[in-house]
Amino acid sequence: MSTRGIVYLVGAGPGDPGLLTLRALELIRSAEVVAHDELVSPEILSLVPTGAELLAVGRRRGRGKIDYRLHPLVLERARAGCVVVRLKSGDPLIFGRGAEEAEELAHAGIPFEIVPGVSAALGAAAYAGIPLTHRHHASRVTLTTGRRAEVGGRAHETVVLYMAAHRLAENVERLIQEGHDPSTPAAYIAAATTPRQTIITGTLAELASRVQPGCNSDPALVIVGDATRLRERIEWFEKAPLHGRSLLVARARPGPSQIAARLRAMGAMVLERPKVSIQETACLAALERALQKDRYDAIVFGCAAGVEMASRLLRAIDSGSSCANGTQIIAIGRDASAALKKNGVPAFHQVDGACREATAKAASIFAGKRLLLVASTQGRPNLKADLEAAGASVEEAPVYRQSYEYAAKFFETPELIVLPSSSAARLLLEGEYGHSLMEIPMIAIGPVTEAAAKALGAANVKRCDADNIDSIVAAVRKTLESPVMAVASANGRAME
Repeated sequence: MSTRGIVYLVGAGPGDPGLLTLRALELIRSAEVVAHDELVSPEILSLVPTGAELLAVGRRRGRGKIDYRLHPLVLERARAGCVVVRLKSGDPLIFGRGAEEAEELAHAGIPFEIVPGVSAALGAAAYAGIPLTHRHHASRVTLTTGRRAEVGGRAHETVVLYMAAHRLAENVERLIQEGHDPSTPAAYIAAATTPRQTIITGTLAELASRVQPGCNSDPALVIVGDATRLRERIEWFEKAPLHGRSLLVARARPGPSQIAARLRAMGAMVLERPKVSIQETACLAALERALQKDRYDAIVFGCAAGVEMASRLLRAIDSGSSCANGTQIIAIGRDASAALKKNGVPAFHQVDGACREATAKAASIFAGKRLLLVASTQGRPNLKADLEAAGASVEEAPVYRQSYEYAAKFFETPELIVLPSSSAARLLLEGEYGHSLMEIPMIAIGPVTEAAAKALGAANVKRCDADNIDSIVAAVRKTLESPVMAVASANGRAME
């Protein structure tokens, strides 16, 4: 359970699980509590993990009045420190009362995030083969409901104007000529949902003059209507602790980076370099021999890439997590373990991480064993050394080859570089690409990584307190929130 609760207002879409966003699916699978509307489909609810608490907190029309905006159980669980997914049919902010729930959370001081979903209108139209817009037939969509909360007897409308940035003054004037009151609140939103998101508010009459020249390089839209006033109460995106901060995470292995994902979830703009891709090698002989002969006590997989590249040979491994000749399978890290399970081969032993601290804690697993470490052609020298320090005899089986891509534009020079391993530090900082990064502050995980960066010429390297992901993420946040940390975005330079 989290030390501090949070509520995610998540759009579940119109019903088809395939229309869930990746973010929605990620949150559903990691939630401690899922509080759902009655209209959320059973197929989507089946994705909730068995260990999570499932709460039905929605209601259908005609089943009595309610005297709350957000169900009391949701508030109760969040205040108790739970990660709560408030799963709403369609999109939370389109006739889903999501704004009212967000207002309640803001009033209660509970952190929240709004995750948009495919609205019922968009889903129904697409699945029915009906275009909501067409350049020859329809240039406007109005979303309305058969019932609404009446306020002073006035009808309410929100207008969303797409592709309005480059002729903003003309578009705003057209809306006024069509009958919109010039004093109507409006918002100009550029680069929506990205860390570069920019929002400028004002009345319809003054909005165009508030958007400065040069602000319209990103895609933008305009939202017009009284509902834009609610932003002052329920804005959440810009409140992320690292919102808009720019980081570079060094990489040495393919696949998703947990560190980068954690930093993006905190609002940071994250570039991962170098990009790592893999190709299968022509020879899997060492691994094949291990499956056929009693040569090794265990085969060690330290990454998902090694599992995937060896998947053909893994068919020889039975469901008891060992080879036919009794050789055990050991997974180093959660990614390797998940990849083995995906291939129907749960690991006999699993070690939480590949750092020296994690392998040292699991020394009894490795001591006196003959191990075959599945790796790339570049090897895993640090992991091999740590396994040998734990008392194992280690040989490497190069089953895949890694290639690296560096060239990429970054919209601004990163404020901080994150070094998750010594191999990642070397790959990033060696050569011409790394030469331009040497003066940027860096956070390293562990003494070996710190030493590698300094040996290559890095001028300002700090080491996080512990050799794990939680520690390096905490160190990044602490560094960027320090009052002496310069905001690199002020220089506006682009990095090749």
